[in-house]
Amino acid sequence: MAGTEPDRLVVVSYRLPFHVEDGVLKQNSGGLVSAMLSYAKGNPESNASESSPRRILWLGISEDTEEALAKADRSEEQTLFDLVPILLPEEIQQKFYEGLCNNLIWPLFHYFSYLAEFSPEDYEAYRKANQLVCDIVCKHLQPGDRLWIHDYHFLLLPKLVRGNFRDLSIGFFLHIPFPSYEIFRLLPRTWGRELVLGMLGADLVGFHIYDYVQHFTQCAIRMVGAQAVGSWLSTEEGSSRLEAFPIGIDAQAFAEDRFLPEVELAIRGILEAIGDRLLVFSVDRLDYTKGLLPRLLAVEKFFTKYPQWKNQMVFNMVVVPSRDTIPSYHEMKLELEAHVGRINGLMGSLDWRPIVYQYRHLSRAEMIALYNISDVALITPLRDGMNLVAKEYVASQPPENPGVLVLSEMAGTSAELREALIINPNDSDEIVEALRTALEMGDEERHSVWSKLRDRVHSYDVFAWASDFLHSLSSAAEVGRGRRVTPLVDREIGIIQARYLTATKRVILLDYDGTLVPFHRDPEKAVPSPQVHELLSRLCGDAKNEIAIISGRDRSFLDRWFADLPLNLVAEHGASQRLAGQKWENVWNENDDWKKPFRRAMESVVRRCPGSFIEEKRTSLVWHFRNSDPIYGLRSAQELMEDLENNLSEPGEFRILDGNHIVEVRPGEIDKGSAALRLFGQLNQSFILAIGDDRTDEDLFSVMPRDAFAVKVGKGTTRARYHLRDPGEVVRLLEYLVSPQQGPWMS
Repeated sequence: MAGTEPDRLVVVSYRLPFHVEDGVLKQNSGGLVSAMLSYAKGNPESNASESSPRRILWLGISEDTEEALAKADRSEEQTLFDLVPILLPEEIQQKFYEGLCNNLIWPLFHYFSYLAEFSPEDYEAYRKANQLVCDIVCKHLQPGDRLWIHDYHFLLLPKLVRGNFRDLSIGFFLHIPFPSYEIFRLLPRTWGRELVLGMLGADLVGFHIYDYVQHFTQCAIRMVGAQAVGSWLSTEEGSSRLEAFPIGIDAQAFAEDRFLPEVELAIRGILEAIGDRLLVFSVDRLDYTKGLLPRLLAVEKFFTKYPQWKNQMVFNMVVVPSRDTIPSYHEMKLELEAHVGRINGLMGSLDWRPIVYQYRHLSRAEMIALYNISDVALITPLRDGMNLVAKEYVASQPPENPGVLVLSEMAGTSAELREALIINPNDSDEIVEALRTALEMGDEERHSVWSKLRDRVHSYDVFAWASDFLHSLSSAAEVGRGRRVTPLVDREIGIIQARYLTATKRVILLDYDGTLVPFHRDPEKAVPSPQVHELLSRLCGDAKNEIAIISGRDRSFLDRWFADLPLNLVAEHGASQRLAGQKWENVWNENDDWKKPFRRAMESVVRRCPGSFIEEKRTSLVWHFRNSDPIYGLRSAQELMEDLENNLSEPGEFRILDGNHIVEVRPGEIDKGSAALRLFGQLNQSFILAIGDDRTDEDLFSVMPRDAFAVKVGKGTTRARYHLRDPGEVVRLLEYLVSPQQGPWMS
């Protein structure tokens, strides 16, 4: 695109916010559309930077062409949007949207696992659709853009875009629930890992409520081995911040629009229809997650249990058409309507119907009128990411005579609107009693409850939601860029090779576990492959090279596998060292009495944490939990760290480190950085390469000169400038040094 607008917001969602109808741009339905339209207009009540209109580039699926969208007549507020339609090939669109999105992700994430369809063809279409959308999005991105990706249709998209724009500010927001690990793990393992890692391509991952944050965190830890520190999750690619941002509404607009002439006209029509009866309402899209039939049967039960309310109250059930051409949805509609007819026929009279059922879209004026005049809102979804109807109802209430909100605890809104009458949607008796309480609530209590709900809805409205997310995105992206290590690509490999080949004196410092060899559930089985052994032999055979393995392993293990090579070996992070061709030398010679209190603390945790064990070395104690449950292991590690720190008599006397699935205690004067300096003096050689994978290697990286090559293996924050994914890439890098005629690194 021509021209660069600083800090431009680019939004990607499944649908564009508008469509063309008779040459006029019309707004599509949905909470996100309303939210972003309000945000684009600016909030006149906020500061100057947030009150001015904001331009938004929006990309989404549309049947309208870009030319038709550009030529359509627009309102002033609609001119704030630059619209880019995306049209997917029909064979991909069907399997992507109707298949994976609606037949797997939607039911599974809403806990209807028995309705989920696990189709490999659909998942492949989902992959292709996300890649096609990525290609289009990347063509429109500019330096300085902020990209905000929305919802479950594009779970893979953040990582795909990140692969093309490493330093772009990317935010992702999920508008539906994120399920617990026990539900999410039903996905094939490869799919689940890809979806989690896809979302973690964003700097900021937002959810409606904290429960969803916790669920995602557990899935990320268990499925991709992410490391969680506070609100951050780290993987091999970098770090992402996780936060809850409960989406709001334009509360002021709802409060003001109830005075519009068309709203007042609709109110008069409702009052003429119901007379002096009380009005209870619900509005939902036709969907199995909304609890439509259980709600209807609960209302029937209410009239049966409290017959005095017959002819005194009307339940207006509005169902918005959705997917009713699909057989299961059509059957749901028919069943619902059959029960409406049965209840009205059983309980109704000539001048009263207990259920007023409407299967249609309501205009905004009709909705606000219904909100304004209703005495009770009965909102009882079986599962809902947020539910903005609850907030819209509160915002539209007349202060002189507010109604009562009955709200499902399964709706994300219940985490905010706690003063509402919170019910379990599966408990019909609780719904009945909540409905009775709502209808009989006194004026003073109604007003008191509504005032608290109103304050919340107004204080965290759509402006606060969008601003909060985008401000958090800016800070998360800045931190994320600092934590994101640089993957080695052809250019960096070429620089390392050139320095290696021209250097007259080289030092290569290597960790062992997680660097030269992959981790193993049994540490004794994590042994070097013949390829690694032969590669080290070739490196040692060059007279210009000094090669050192600086490991947490003990002397006997290192001797067993490397005694035949002219290597410099450092055992137990620096407690012992053996220069090439010489004997072992102990750096630390104290007795073992210091271990006793630490061992007792570790033994206590081993009894409680199945799969964990203690490894005792000459100068350290290590508690391993790689074979334990990931979540419980991390929790146990945190508790153990606290217990071990309580056993410290003097600061700095001993170091307590949380490494890769370990907690280690060792004397404070022993670390890999000090060991490297003992081996090679001030490390002023013309080529220095240091490679490691965990916290203990950060001590090594900290003493590296500025022109040294420090390489982090795997995930986590680091001082290193460069990044390799796994030991396989370490071996490949070393092969490049001894065999520089190989092909491109990235091929």
